[in-house]
Amino acid sequence: MGWLGIQLAYNSDASVWAGSQSSTKGAKGGEGDPERGRAVFNGKGACSYCHGVDGYRDQPPQLEADTVALIAQLNPPPADLRNRKTLRLTTDKARFNAIREGHPGTGMFPDTTMTAQELTDTLAYLEVLRKEGSAKRK
Repeated sequence: MGWLGIQLAYNSDASVWAGSQSSTKGAKGGEGDPERGRAVFNGKGACSYCHGVDGYRDQPPQLEADTVALIAQLNPPPADLRNRKTLRLTTDKARFNAIREGHPGTGMFPDTTMTAQELTDTLAYLEVLRKEGSAKRK
């Protein structure tokens, strides 16, 4: 099952996030909304499949068993988006490109389904995850 299969195997029910209302400039210069980015991250973007719900790798969404098995085989494993020290991509431009075009040497395939605004919103949400770190839980 490829990336598309992984995306189709999960039926997202993104909830409303009561987090920061701040916005950030994305790689393309537009304003990003972290609240909308959270919905994309946990929904349409399917980021949570590998990176965990709200970026908590130990909290995967409910997925089919074969999808979970495929994700467990990824080498290197998906990045811990809440741990700044382990992240290799250090700019929003690099993150934008990795999401849009895929990240060579990893299991991250290109996502061409997100609009530029959805991607910019997701980048704003990723900034929130990096600031929160792994200590904050629901």
